[in-house]
Amino acid sequence: MIGTARRPAHRATAAAARAVVAAIALVVFPACGPTVVDHTPAGNILDADTQSLEGGLGHWQAWFSTDVGRSSDDPHRGHASLRITVTAPDGWGVELDNWPGFPATPANHHIDLWARGASGSPLDLAVSIRWRNDAGADLQTDVLRTRPNDTWQPIGGDLTAPTGTTRAALELTGSEAGPGDALDVDEIFLL
Repeated sequence: MIGTARRPAHRATAAAARAVVAAIALVVFPACGPTVVDHTPAGNILDADTQSLEGGLGHWQAWFSTDVGRSSDDPHRGHASLRITVTAPDGWGVELDNWPGFPATPANHHIDLWARGASGSPLDLAVSIRWRNDAGADLQTDVLRTRPNDTWQPIGGDLTAPTGTTRAALELTGSEAGPGDALDVDEIFLL
């Protein structure tokens, strides 16, 4: 025998019952549509696309003697990485297009990224982190250097942003390369 549903005695009880039914419905009937995976850990100063390049180039742009683009050729993680292709000899550079940079605080930070040579000669890579104030003046620049080969290699380090820091900007540069040499960078975290 099926019993008759009884109306809850209090509005709070009815609201709780609706919440339970809604929670169960979300598990049993998940939303349809594309799933977006955000690899960005809590606290990353960079936005998701600048960090992972999954949805676009983020804020990366060619600075000098380079072309930049998204490459789906064996990214470190996800579906894309930042491809830096050198267009002229005697140095190259890539920077962010959101001068004076992402909001940051004076504190201890950590940077992690992955890099590999994509074509041509191995490239030296300098990762510069510029800590800036409200006026956009550089307060301090920290630099990590490596020369990645054709396999993904991690680069990272602990940093301390000085007093007065309100912004952080990244630059990727190199002093050696020839036209057609290329480097891939992926999973860029500034925590």
